Amino acid sequence: EAFAGLYSLGSDVTDQDLVAIREVVESNGEGRYVLKPQREGGGYNFYGQELAEKLKANVKVADDGTLTLQKELAEFILMERLFPPKQPAVLLRSGKVEGTGDSISELGCFGVLVVSDDGEVMHNEYAGFLLRTKFSNVDEGGVASGFAT
Repeated sequence: EAFAGLYSLGSDVTDQDLVAIREVVESNGEGRYVLKPQREGGGYNFYGQELAEKLKANVKVADDGTLTLQKELAEFILMERLFPPKQPAVLLRSGKVEGTGDSISELGCFGVLVVSDDGEVMHNEYAGFLLRTKFSNVDEGGVASGFAT
């Protein structure tokens, strides 16, 4: 799989988002999700048990099973984890060897979209890409935070 599901935790939460949230809470965070702050740069992500605890502390479950999300969660996005294939690598930073070992890469493609108030697309253009590579045993991922190169 090359694309990951993204699930809102804000005021625009959908039934599909709630299904993913419930799955994390009921599985105690085992498996396929990561909770990420909605900012670029990486770091401060929640995985596994830590993810489940964060959601349990901020999700109220009513007697009828209805979920109510605390406003704090709107700062995050719930995302399916990607498990790309590993490849051997020598990772460099500023021309110096960081280390050698199994690595994984993630390609981020960026675009610019400007839409008028009435829905007319004013500008829609490709804006570049960023390939992040890190050692496969590291959960965190940002280039700016020092986890990826």
